[in-house]
Amino acid sequence: MKLLIGILFFGLFMFADEIEVSAQEFIGDEKKRLTQLKGNVEIKRAGDRLTANEAFVYLDANNRPNKMQALGNVHFWFNLKDGRKIEGESNEALYFPDTQEYQIVGNAIVKEEAKNNVVRGDKIIVRHNEGYINIIGNEKKPARLIFKLDKEE
Repeated sequence: MKLLIGILFFGLFMFADEIEVSAQEFIGDEKKRLTQLKGNVEIKRAGDRLTANEAFVYLDANNRPNKMQALGNVHFWFNLKDGRKIEGESNEALYFPDTQEYQIVGNAIVKEEAKNNVVRGDKIIVRHNEGYINIIGNEKKPARLIFKLDKEE
């Protein structure tokens, strides 16, 4: 269960002092308020990292990000405030900064290796501000939560 609480704090773009982005190609469209990153996308912040085939940053009227999307072969590694490490993968990852909502979509897997906790689903939705998580499966693959219970001493 600590994994579920842990992914509430998951987020590459939260509290970021400096974000380093690399890709084979950057495309900016001022009229559409869109930045596209193509090919071997890697985003780093402190000890956190996200990789994907492609990423998009959508801007609002004030040129602030209002939606971030990573597509294709998405992998992420995050260090939580309490020192735990979370990693995961999916086909797509979305982040909505205004609501601090994360959506991990398509073969979504989030792991806390040290505790052997795993969450799997077709879509994992996390709303950080509300303390909300929803793990959605499909007809062929139900949502799954695997965790170890701590033994009392």
